[in-house]
Amino acid sequence: MNTSEDQHYYGGQAVIEGVMMRGTDRYAVGVRRQDGQVYLLSEPLAGYTGRQQGWHRWPLIRGNYALIEALSLGMKALQFSAQVAVREEQQMAAAEGTAPQPAEPSGLSRVWMGLTMVAGIALGLGLFALLPTWVVSLVPGTDQMGTIAKNAIEGLVRLLVVVGYILAISLMSYIRRVFEYHGAEHATINCLEAGQPVTPDNCLTFSPLHPRCGTAFILLIIVIKIVINCFLGWPTLWLRLLLRLAVLPPIAAISYEILRYAGRHRSSMLARVLAGPGLLLQMLTTRPPNRQQVEAAIYALAAVAPEVPLPPDMPPAQLVTADAEPIPIEADDHGLGR
Repeated sequence: MNTSEDQHYYGGQAVIEGVMMRGTDRYAVGVRRQDGQVYLLSEPLAGYTGRQQGWHRWPLIRGNYALIEALSLGMKALQFSAQVAVREEQQMAAAEGTAPQPAEPSGLSRVWMGLTMVAGIALGLGLFALLPTWVVSLVPGTDQMGTIAKNAIEGLVRLLVVVGYILAISLMSYIRRVFEYHGAEHATINCLEAGQPVTPDNCLTFSPLHPRCGTAFILLIIVIKIVINCFLGWPTLWLRLLLRLAVLPPIAAISYEILRYAGRHRSSMLARVLAGPGLLLQMLTTRPPNRQQVEAAIYALAAVAPEVPLPPDMPPAQLVTADAEPIPIEADDHGLGR
C-alpha cells in the first residue's frame, strides 16, 4: 500500500440509515430510504476543509483542526440524514391521505443542530473529561496514593465511562443500525485500500474494523491523558479540572499523529501494536453490515473518489439537495445519480 504523504486516505462516519464519506475537495452522504431508494448528497468542502496545503495541515496542529472539522461536517451529514427521513414520512403521510407534519424551516433546523452540537460537546466534556477526576476523590484510600496511581485510576474510570456509555446506547435499535452503517463505512474503505474493486460482494468480505477511526482516537486520548496528567501532579479539584481541559488540545494533537501513523503504516509491527486496543474498542461501535448498507457506503465513496466507479449492478442514486429535494440531473461519468 502506498504510504506517501501526498496520498489521500478516505474516511467518513455513519449517519441515520446511511454513510458520509469525505474526499479531497468534497464530501458525500448516501442515505437509504424505507422504499429502498438511495438519496445522495454531494457537495464541495468549504473553506480550509477542502485545501490540501496550509497551516491547518501542519503536524500537531492538524489534529485539533481535524477534530473540529469532523464535528462540523458530521453534524451536517446527520442533519441531512434526518431531513431525508422527515421528507419520506411527509410523502408517506400525503400518499395515505393524512395530514403531514410541516417541515421545519431550514434556518431554524441549522440553529437547533448547532445548539445540539454545543450541548453535546458540553456533555461530553463533563462526562468524559471532568467527571472521572472528581470520582477519584470518592474512591476509598486514594488520599494515601501517589500521583501516578491516582491518574491511573482516573484513566480507568474514564475508560469505564466510555465503555458504559457505548453499551448503554447500543441497547437502542436505531443505534445498532448506525453501528452497522459504521461497519459498512470501514469495510468499504478497507476494500479500497486493499486494492480490490469496490463492489458490494468484495466489501462484505472485509472487516468492519479500521485503525483510522474515531473510536480508536478516543482510546488514545484516554491513554495519553494518563501519561501527561502524571506530570501535572494532583492539585485541588478546581485546578485539576482546569488543567484537564487545558491539556486536551495537545493530547488531541498527539493522538491524531499516532492514529495517522497507524493508519498509513498498517503493515508495520509498531502500527499494529498502536492500533490493537482501538480495534478492540471498535468491536463495541461497529456491527457487520448487510449488502444494502454497504451499497450506501459505496454510493458515498464513489461520489468523492474519482478512482472508484459505481458497480454496474447498482442503479444510480437520486441526487438531492441538502434539504433532501431531488435534483433532475442526468448521470455523470460515475453514474452516481439521475
